[in-house]
Amino acid sequence: MNHSLPIDKLKESIKLCAVHYDRMIYAFGKIKSNFPLDSKTYKSLTYDDLSYIDQLIFRFSKLQDSMGNKLFPAILQNLGEDTTGKPFIDLLIRLEELELLDDHKEWLRLRETRNTVTHEYPFPSEEIMEGLNVLYEDVKVISDIWNHLKKYAQEKFGVSLS
Repeated sequence: MNHSLPIDKLKESIKLCAVHYDRMIYAFGKIKSNFPLDSKTYKSLTYDDLSYIDQLIFRFSKLQDSMGNKLFPAILQNLGEDTTGKPFIDLLIRLEELELLDDHKEWLRLRETRNTVTHEYPFPSEEIMEGLNVLYEDVKVISDIWNHLKKYAQEKFGVSLS
């Protein structure tokens, strides 16, 4: 496959994001009954639960990175937009203008959530539990964005996961 063509980059980014999304949702399903976390619930988590939380954090982070670094530019490039050398915030604002993101600030907030749980986890603290509870809520937010962009790519460019 010639990955230099914009449509090939889009196909590749869709497939990559799908892997991270599917694994994030799997881990989410395994531990969602433990949320919202408080100190008592956190202390009662099993090693399996903690493993799924680790996987959730990792896949959420990888999905967000893949969407931001690969999917967003690939969609814009396939729309004929020049993304070369543009700051990431400009790409987010353009996606918002195209109604592919509801609010670019929401994406930036998702990055803050990711940073909170990845930089301070696994040391239990009130801040970490709060961060994990926000992450629990943000799984829906990033899922909605992913599903919207995946559907858009399918309808606009004929890109599918098969």
